[in-house]
Amino acid sequence: MYKKLIIAAFCAISFTTMAQKSNVESAAIYLRNGEVDDAKKTIDLAIVHPDTKADPKAWFYYVSILDTIYRNPAYANLMDADIADKFYEGCIKCIETDVKKRYEYYCKDQAILNSAFMSFNKGISAYEQKDFKTAIKYYEIVLSVIPYDKNEDLKKNNLSEKNIFLYMALSAMQSSDNAKSKIYLKKLMDLNYDDPVIYMQMANIYLEETDTTTALQIIDQGRTKYPSEKDLINQELNIYMNMGKQDVLVDKLNAAIEINPDDPMLLFVRGSVYDNYSNDVNKKRKSLKEQITTARKKAQTEKVPAKKAGYIKNADDLQKEYDNQGKRAAEYAAKAEIDYKKVVELNPDYIDAFFNLGALNNNKTTEIVEKMNAIPSSVQGAAYDKIYNPLKKQKDDILTVALGYFNQALALAEAKGEDTPEKKKEKYGYMRDILYSIQQVYANLGDEKKTMETKKKRDSYE
Repeated sequence: MYKKLIIAAFCAISFTTMAQKSNVESAAIYLRNGEVDDAKKTIDLAIVHPDTKADPKAWFYYVSILDTIYRNPAYANLMDADIADKFYEGCIKCIETDVKKRYEYYCKDQAILNSAFMSFNKGISAYEQKDFKTAIKYYEIVLSVIPYDKNEDLKKNNLSEKNIFLYMALSAMQSSDNAKSKIYLKKLMDLNYDDPVIYMQMANIYLEETDTTTALQIIDQGRTKYPSEKDLINQELNIYMNMGKQDVLVDKLNAAIEINPDDPMLLFVRGSVYDNYSNDVNKKRKSLKEQITTARKKAQTEKVPAKKAGYIKNADDLQKEYDNQGKRAAEYAAKAEIDYKKVVELNPDYIDAFFNLGALNNNKTTEIVEKMNAIPSSVQGAAYDKIYNPLKKQKDDILTVALGYFNQALALAEAKGEDTPEKKKEKYGYMRDILYSIQQVYANLGDEKKTMETKKKRDSYE
């Protein structure tokens, strides 16, 4: 009896094994007969059963059946949402279990490449639906298939390693995953991906993380590879500008302008830097002027000769510094004016350059007004006119030049469209700023009528 039971058990095990192998054969028959629904049901049982889950033939038919379902719209009802995942996993199982390489011609050389195309399409679809994590998952599948692509069929269809890492980087950036973004962008750099934008994107991530040092290092790498790339140049300049490192900025600008001597934007930025230099120096001069006035007043009222001499010397030293700073301010202003004039020569529609030329010339009158105000009250009549009138003419001539530049800027502003809220806001902003400057010029020229007309016009843009 005991022996009979053992024999019966053995027969049961054999029967089960045979049944599962029969399922594999049945799936093959169903597939050949076009009975795909039955084929799928049968092979699904075979690939999970202990006796056939390591059978390469089972995985071969599993992949074949899924491939058939995916390619034929008539079997859409059989297509699972995760068919791309299952198809890829089936290919891997077929390759791993096929030690005798009986099915290599299909699973390894064809089907797994199809799985890459299938996964890529799923990745694109996920990306469009803003499911960036899922998109990356499918792109990673494509990457894993590339080593199997002997004939570079994927590459011929733009699914190269570089392109896939680009898609992954874009997905990671869209999901604000800085850690993954940096990994994928760095990989693109290592693969020598030919696009300066990857350096800009990497630098932006580090700037977002307030790591300016690394951001500049990344930009420097990009500039080394793309020395004349304007966007990288602009990005680098903006960083130095935000850092307040004007000296470094000017050096960078000079180098950039050597490469692009007729770039209006670069010239405008350099002109603006020189303009800011001049304004900063003049602010310091204003403080010096106050100190000079204070020292001279103390010298006038001081009775002790030694202290009086000290105040006089202090005032004279400050005056020398004031005059030297004035020369520096004038030099910077002259450089700015040269750049601005070059900008409007290259681009007659560069409104900001015209406006800055107007402001720069308007500022030139400050020294002249100071001289006019410094004429001693003791000077009267013809003697006063002899000093005052030439200064006034010099001032008015400069203001007339400034007015000309402001009017050119005004004409460009008036021509701007206002058909969208954004455009209207931009135009009105320009109009208010320019008209205010024109109003100030007319006031300084003593033209009360035009001052009021300009003010009224400006008020209409509030």
